Amino acid sequence: MKLLMLLSSLLWALALGEQAEDDDFQLREPLTEQEFQKEMQSGLHIVEFFSPYCPHCLEFAPHWEKAWKKFHPQGEKLNMSFVQVNCVKDGDLCAAEQILAYPAIRLYGPQGFIKNYPDDFAKTEEDLIRFARQEALDPINMEAVDIKISSELLTSQRFNELVAGKGAEPYLVSFWPTKGSDNPLDDKMYDFCEDCQSFQKTWPLLSRKMLSLGVSTGHINCETSPNICKGLGFGRLVHPDYEEGLYPRVALVLPGTGVNNLFIYENGFTSSVPPYEDFVSRTIFNSEAPEISLEEIVALVHKDFKFPEEVDTPPPAQNLHVVFSYDPENVVPEDLHVLEHLVYPLSKIPNAYLHKSSDGVPVAAKATLNYMYEKINYNRSESEKLPKTEFLELNLFPQSPTFYIFKEGDWVPHLYRGDSTTETRDVEGLGEWFNQSILPVITEVTANNFEQLLNFERLTTDAIVIQLVDLKDIQSIQESNENLNNFLIAAYDYEDVRMQNVVKVRTGERTAKNKKVKLLKAQKASSNAIGKAYHQEIAFLDYDKVILGYIDISKNNDLLKELGFTGGRDAYKSGDVLVVDPLEGVFYDKDVLGNELNTNSIYALRETLVKIVLPQLSRFHEKLESQKLKYIPKGGFSIFDPLIEYRVWRYFCVVGLIVLVCKVPSFYRKFKIGKNYKAKRNTTGLLGQTSKRSKD
Repeated sequence: MKLLMLLSSLLWALALGEQAEDDDFQLREPLTEQEFQKEMQSGLHIVEFFSPYCPHCLEFAPHWEKAWKKFHPQGEKLNMSFVQVNCVKDGDLCAAEQILAYPAIRLYGPQGFIKNYPDDFAKTEEDLIRFARQEALDPINMEAVDIKISSELLTSQRFNELVAGKGAEPYLVSFWPTKGSDNPLDDKMYDFCEDCQSFQKTWPLLSRKMLSLGVSTGHINCETSPNICKGLGFGRLVHPDYEEGLYPRVALVLPGTGVNNLFIYENGFTSSVPPYEDFVSRTIFNSEAPEISLEEIVALVHKDFKFPEEVDTPPPAQNLHVVFSYDPENVVPEDLHVLEHLVYPLSKIPNAYLHKSSDGVPVAAKATLNYMYEKINYNRSESEKLPKTEFLELNLFPQSPTFYIFKEGDWVPHLYRGDSTTETRDVEGLGEWFNQSILPVITEVTANNFEQLLNFERLTTDAIVIQLVDLKDIQSIQESNENLNNFLIAAYDYEDVRMQNVVKVRTGERTAKNKKVKLLKAQKASSNAIGKAYHQEIAFLDYDKVILGYIDISKNNDLLKELGFTGGRDAYKSGDVLVVDPLEGVFYDKDVLGNELNTNSIYALRETLVKIVLPQLSRFHEKLESQKLKYIPKGGFSIFDPLIEYRVWRYFCVVGLIVLVCKVPSFYRKFKIGKNYKAKRNTTGLLGQTSKRSKD
């Protein structure tokens, strides 16, 4: 045992690099409990709680040391430090801080624990520094020193009055698993709920932020108001225990007597203020559904997506705008009334805004599509590309009223298709349409959302196209933006091919329908048969779509490997493109010309997408080489996953049917034998039943 401890200590010492090349930047010794309590009293600190016997800690040690050395000079200016605690030497401290696994990375300030290291950040040098800068430059972390809670304790009666619309202003309400106290900020109250401890720091900051928006805040003790909490689906907060995933809930109550005054925040737990702020501000905005002009709609589309050239600046939000298009002379109250019902489903979609407009929305939609064709007519050797009239009729000039979705930077408008105006009042159908359109123009692909993208709208989506970018410095960002511009042009160039094919297929089905009607008339079929054929609905099959995404390779060198992109080239670089076929579980990194797939040739990238998704339209006949995507979901791997992922169940059904057909003669013979045996049993004789006469 002593030998094991000695060996582990030696490995730990080597991993930490105690003999740094520069003595001024030698990694600090882990803090003792006394040093920890003293150091946390001022400034911000990223603390790693570790065990020297933990393999994951040993693996993480070089990343921690590199991050500390690189960030240390800047950290001194920002009053942010990297420190460690050895949970073997100071077990009491780690127990008091409720450290359950190693390594645990947390942010601390003068009032103690603030938040855990985000799940969507990798434990790498790059992400550690990104997290440190992000938190050091966030003023609300330092504001926590003197903040006093401004929310009021709400009784059940007061809360019910607010829900009934009797409040004078919007109220943001938090619901707590409070035990024995009406103040949710009492220290050491939530030893059974780590996220509650974290939210104790968030709620005062959020309360202050709400005051600046004209929103009051209140809190409810679920122990003393159990019926309220249970009625809202927060039953776990009434009798809390050491349960995984327990956290305070948040809801917004609007004044007035609308169809729904209560909106629950349902995007999971976060200890960050901005997501709640976005939820509140958008819900209030959407409840009003302000008018939007034609010029404003066109301006949204012209916001081409680009990465900011300042390092560590987040990319633009890519907001989604739902526009209710109506004619004031023909609209009826029932048409406008549906807008109230849409506030709730839109509150669950980040960056989604609701508008109404009588300012020629179809004209704005046509203008946005013209913008797309300006972009994709880049190749002088090809004939000019123009949208088909049939496509314009299907997508831009519907009956009024109806709904459109315009995404910032998206060159294609999205129309809600319905056969009648009453379908625009179908809240459930509109909600499904929102969810189908939820993705922005281009999504950052991470370890946390990759599986969701693989399974997104599998019926209509055939590929995920990923652009690799490098955002480590200004020059790399500029190059990435140039590559991204080509990437988007190629993607929309493919979109033109796809849209033309949708129209072609629909036109073919319409021609076939007309021929069938003529044939029935020539055959003098019954009026019922002719009418049935004539009224047969031709579905709008908007298939063969692609999802656009990007991966910042400067964040995490191992992310591509983690997502299963192995077996391809030895190394990928900024500008490269990967195309994933989620149904087949493969990816492509070569184009139709046999070259590395990248954005150097817009034409080659477009033709590669056509070859993968719409092979019947491709002018290239050689088969594209694919690689197996070796991705294992975070939740583990189930033996049933291949059956679901690759539709192997279909083959089992076919094989089962064949076996059943082969077994039918055998089953029939057994049935006949059994039937004959029963017939013999029913006869009189030595082996049969006794006769009726003998019974008498």
